[in-house]
Amino acid sequence: MIVYAPVPESFRPLKVAVSGSSIVLRSLEDAAAFMRGHPVGEHAEMLLDQMESASGPDLQRRAWRAFETFADAMRLTPEAQQRIL
Repeated sequence: MIVYAPVPESFRPLKVAVSGSSIVLRSLEDAAAFMRGHPVGEHAEMLLDQMESASGPDLQRRAWRAFETFADAMRLTPEAQQRIL
């Protein structure tokens, strides 16, 4: 079992859109569980490894930022879905 440290308070919750519904992710644990249950997770094993191994506050911030970037690139965030490529 992987034990996640709490996400530092400076992290902002991230809203992702799934099948017309919005889910708010507030921790690396939430984000990893979301990734494992979503089809895009099969493209993100290295990201999941980074999220699961982030032990200190700096690594957690980096992992959270990497997840935000991935979610945006995969158009999982409402803002990304509204942008025209």
